[in-house]
Amino acid sequence: MFLARPQLIASCVLLLLVPAAIAQEPSSNGESDLVVAQLEERVAQFLEGLSRGKVAESYTELLRDSSLSKPAQAEALKTLIDRTRELERKYGKYRGYDRVDARRIGKDLVLLRYLYKCDEFPVVWYVTYYRDFKRSDVIADANAWVVISVRFDTDLELLLQ
Repeated sequence: MFLARPQLIASCVLLLLVPAAIAQEPSSNGESDLVVAQLEERVAQFLEGLSRGKVAESYTELLRDSSLSKPAQAEALKTLIDRTRELERKYGKYRGYDRVDARRIGKDLVLLRYLYKCDEFPVVWYVTYYRDFKRSDVIADANAWVVISVRFDTDLELLLQ
């Protein structure tokens, strides 16, 4: 029975890793890796901007050309900015971030998750990009991708899904 336990643990770890590896599998021409890397860089700049207290400016840059920055969404965006400004007061000083997940759903949707680490409690950020066909038919064109959703929460159990 003792020998079976390490095998069971190894099998469980493997079962957790396989879906993530499949979801991130690059296309044969490498476009997937390039697109995800470019989008991850945008989110990294956003999170670093937040950590320096440049909340509104960071959102402006992240949501450039996104429908989330249009006047119809102004109140929702203002609420999100206000909630973001409260992060340090609620959870402590920023300490860094880790990418938790990057998934492509088909060729035109990328979901990114980050753990934003604060002194007292971590925050999970979710950023979703979609390829805007009006901007470019080329998947690898970084300018064709726009944010369609950005949010954060502290529901850490969702990281297991």
